[in-house]
Amino acid sequence: MTPLLRIPLHKKYISIIFFFTIFFLIIIFSLFGKLSIISSIFFLIVEFIIFIYFDKKLNSVIQKYRVEIENIQEEINLIEEELKKKNTTLKYLPEKAKRILSAKNTIERLINFIDPEQLCENIVKETTQLFPNSENILLFLFSHDRDSLDLMYSFRKNNEIIREKKGDIIDWWVLKNNQSLLINDITSDYRFDVNFLYAYRERKMRSLLVSPFSIGSKLYGILRVESRKPNVFYLEDSRVLRIICDLGAVILERAYLFRKIEELAIKDSLTGLFLRNYFSERFNEEIKRASLKRTKFGIVILDVDDFKSINDTYGHTIGDLVLKKISTILQKNIGNSGNIAARIGGEEFVFLIVESDKRKVKSIAEKIRKEIASSIVSFRRKNIHFTVSLGLAMYPKDGVDIQSILNIADKFLYQAKREGKNKLCFSQ
Repeated sequence: MTPLLRIPLHKKYISIIFFFTIFFLIIIFSLFGKLSIISSIFFLIVEFIIFIYFDKKLNSVIQKYRVEIENIQEEINLIEEELKKKNTTLKYLPEKAKRILSAKNTIERLINFIDPEQLCENIVKETTQLFPNSENILLFLFSHDRDSLDLMYSFRKNNEIIREKKGDIIDWWVLKNNQSLLINDITSDYRFDVNFLYAYRERKMRSLLVSPFSIGSKLYGILRVESRKPNVFYLEDSRVLRIICDLGAVILERAYLFRKIEELAIKDSLTGLFLRNYFSERFNEEIKRASLKRTKFGIVILDVDDFKSINDTYGHTIGDLVLKKISTILQKNIGNSGNIAARIGGEEFVFLIVESDKRKVKSIAEKIRKEIASSIVSFRRKNIHFTVSLGLAMYPKDGVDIQSILNIADKFLYQAKREGKNKLCFSQ
């Protein structure tokens, strides 16, 4: 605080000096005969009266200006305080500008990704650059169907074990409230019990920065940044992380839409299985691969027995449920290790089992046949049973090109139909 004005002498001393100056002048004039005793007394009385009057006037004037001075001083103090704040802001402005520029460059790099998995991996990678003091960065994705969080991607500076694979109370708080959370020191934050936090119990993390991956109320997941040191993150860090998460969620939604468009182009909308054209492309690729590696693979065509009768008796809605049931059984049994299933006609399906001999392909096909035969679709308190007939062909024994292999499999399919249906046929 800087004083605006300092009065060099107190008003009391000014009055006293004035009084005694006049007093001594009167005494001097009296001693030298310039004034009589009566005149001196008169002048002293007059001086005293003037002194009282002057003192009151001086007091009134000083009091008046003191109030004005104090008001001005208060304004000066407020201005000085505001200047200090602005100077502090200006001091850290280059740092903030640098962080914002880094966030901008990060978004520009992330926007080029259209694959969800690659995008999420790079979000974690980019976050490590923005928060170099972090120990761990965890990205949880939210499943609306299962109402669960799953740890999908992470950066661990010291390769620590992360036990909260489904998130903890902090992650769920951020998810449910859909807002960012900055914790300077978890040991002094009484909103959360540290005894239930693996981050503190096992990894001794003190500072936490958590932000939701969301677009409005639509949630995609949670991004968490951790550090062992307290007071590592600031409000500006929370804002930067939220910017990354908000824009990252938009890019992630775009990536999901791209994937959905791709799937619509190659997958059957009813069953979720691949369409004939895509299956043919994969079939040709597998022939080339098997030829180079000198391996075998099998292909099985299956057709629903008496499907027209099911549609005529129960309606096409039940027929669709039968097809969906079969597709679910196929996907469950063929797995994801390069094998592929497709719907190639109304009630006709095909699946390919890579790098397998006839015994293995036959075993999978028989398992599928039996599971379909034992499954049911319920309609108006009725349990509807259905079966399929199957034909199996092997590469390279039954053919070395797509058309010849499909012809052999199709021939055995019709053989199974002629021999009573609900049967698998193949070359001996």
